[in-house]
Amino acid sequence: DISHIYTRIEEKKRMRMSTLAFAGVMAIFLVSLIASTGSSFGGQVTRDIAMGPQNHRANRFSTKYSMPRTGQFSRTAARVAETSGEPWQRIADKLIDIDATNEERIAAVRNLLERRADVQKDLTDAAQAIVRDRNVESAKDILYPTGTEARKQIDGFEVVLRQLQEDIVPELNKYTRSQGDATLASLRSTISNPRELAKSLQTSPNQVNATELVNELRAEFAELQRHPEEIQKRLMSYVEESKNVFRRTPVGLEMPRYKVASKAREYEVREYEPYSIITTPTRKQAVSPEDPAVTTTANAKAFNTLASYLFGKNEDSKVMAMTAPVEMIADEQGSKSMAFILPTEASESTPSPSKGDDISIQRLPAQTVAVLEFPGFATEKEIRVQKEKLLASLQMEGKFTPVADTDSFRVLQWNPPYTLPWLRRNEICIKVKEVESEVIAAPDAVE
Repeated sequence: DISHIYTRIEEKKRMRMSTLAFAGVMAIFLVSLIASTGSSFGGQVTRDIAMGPQNHRANRFSTKYSMPRTGQFSRTAARVAETSGEPWQRIADKLIDIDATNEERIAAVRNLLERRADVQKDLTDAAQAIVRDRNVESAKDILYPTGTEARKQIDGFEVVLRQLQEDIVPELNKYTRSQGDATLASLRSTISNPRELAKSLQTSPNQVNATELVNELRAEFAELQRHPEEIQKRLMSYVEESKNVFRRTPVGLEMPRYKVASKAREYEVREYEPYSIITTPTRKQAVSPEDPAVTTTANAKAFNTLASYLFGKNEDSKVMAMTAPVEMIADEQGSKSMAFILPTEASESTPSPSKGDDISIQRLPAQTVAVLEFPGFATEKEIRVQKEKLLASLQMEGKFTPVADTDSFRVLQWNPPYTLPWLRRNEICIKVKEVESEVIAAPDAVE
């Protein structure tokens, strides 16, 4: 029931303050415990680790927890020295970085232990801001300063909650109400007609040949047994791919090349090198953009069309690698299309699309764009909000101005579907040019 969802969201909002207060109190307790036992536990463990295998306790600790050996401890100590001048919050980011090495995490823990007095002070100040001043934002600024990975994740989580409450759930509720009567009438008609019911329950004539499927699996397994290095390669690729669940930007995919020409508070300006794309329409001007079912279905169909082209459904049966990001393009007439980046190796000799596929191939020239990043879901409403935010920021900064009609823009979606929503990287892009400063001639001197 949609009303239950709204109720739960409101309950979570009310519980948020007390939860943060409890977390702050518990954090103070834990840090106080570390501080009070620092000389007997934290400091001793740090010294034991630093001494390496020369110390018996360190040997047991290293064996149990797979700590690095002597040669690696010097590098860990060097990393601690390198980060000693950074705020402890940025050092703590290494603990939630999926790509951080064990060496980097150990260095972060050692650094935090050495600076536990600073950690304790900030935790105390944050707890006071929550409990005494009832100021959650101030506590966030203390514990998670702007620019830290932890702050990005917290802000992203809040954006996802807002999208669910103000955008996604209301749209689903509206769509469900408008479509409910038609769906119910169709269901009643089908149930009341035995022939239609039997037809809808018929098994598809395209039966799966189990024997053929088993034989194919056996052949593939036998081939892998002859090449054990291929098994290792596949396992490593699966492990690396699974990490994209926690990555804001995926790895292992080719992306367009660009350099950042300028940075503002809300956006950055990029200079892209030329690259090629394949596009297919997702919505024409006549289709209503307010129907979430139509939008979702059109986007899914477009994605499958472009993915099939890359994976070999083209005139040359050429298989190409997947790329990032996926681009959603809107023009001034209100039409929209989806685009995939073509791999560099395919840009020179691009295979033609298969007959019947509505795919076009384009070569984009070098261009300068203003880019604003936002987390969560790239819904129609969220895109409109972020576009207005970008345009307002451009106007306020006054250094760059849109080149063409502001109805023309692109949305870049970087992540696979399984990435955690609050970690998703979406970007809205508008072509811009630098504002030319007006040179005012000095008046002639009066004699």
